[in-house]
Amino acid sequence: MSEENSLIEIPRSDWTRLRDLYVNKDTDPHGHLCINNFIKWVKKDPDLKVTFLSLNGDWQNDGTFVLTVDFGTPLKHLYFNTLGDSLDRVIRALECLDSFEKKYIFFGFSSRMKPAVDHIGRKYYSNKELLVDETIWYSASKEVIDTFCTEAPSGITLLNLTLEDAETINEIWPHRSPGSINFVRSLIKYNVNLGAYDDNGKLVAWCLRLPIGSLGLLQVLESHKGLGLGSLMVKSMAKKISALGDQVVAPVVTQNTASRSMFEKIGFQAIDTTHWAC
Repeated sequence: MSEENSLIEIPRSDWTRLRDLYVNKDTDPHGHLCINNFIKWVKKDPDLKVTFLSLNGDWQNDGTFVLTVDFGTPLKHLYFNTLGDSLDRVIRALECLDSFEKKYIFFGFSSRMKPAVDHIGRKYYSNKELLVDETIWYSASKEVIDTFCTEAPSGITLLNLTLEDAETINEIWPHRSPGSINFVRSLIKYNVNLGAYDDNGKLVAWCLRLPIGSLGLLQVLESHKGLGLGSLMVKSMAKKISALGDQVVAPVVTQNTASRSMFEKIGFQAIDTTHWAC
């Protein structure tokens, strides 16, 4: 930690001012959607462990912030951004955090922020490599979303998910980890979501909304693939999010060519890459 720098908590009363600085960053994964997401969450549950931090208490000029969230998992979630042309201040802010190894997951940051994370990796992960995964960052315009047909096939009903569905979702989630069910429960509890249920009430497909405002955890059971439920989940969730007045974005694993093809076929456009590191 640098002797001359420190992290100062941004009071909750100032979060909306910080968010408004990012009003034109509605496709940035750690921009307006992300900040607004946690403002809404804390309004619903003031006891959530969400902390916005600034470098030396100065965030008003360039919007530099670091956000930590404790979901009750071994790794805290870490979000960060700056409106400055340089990454210097966000790097210095990150350097003020305590021990990195086995403590944080760098959650869904933009390609612009990757040099900052690479710097942290070289400086603080000497005993092991900081593992970074890449996704393609997609966006769909409101005009495209307005054309989506969201009629469910026979025998399928679309409903909001319940907290009881979290176990099913977490069990099948390829990126599950110790305690990740707490993260899944938070997404169901605080964000819009959607599940597809068969005539017996069994959950067979779902899509949630991540804290960065994007679609996430999209999944269709093997028994129900080939029915178009994947694209139906995406289209239906896109309409839900667009109806809130929010930009619709989605990360897709770079190597998942089938999923990328589906998103592109229905009108999503690749606008960036996003990265996840721990």
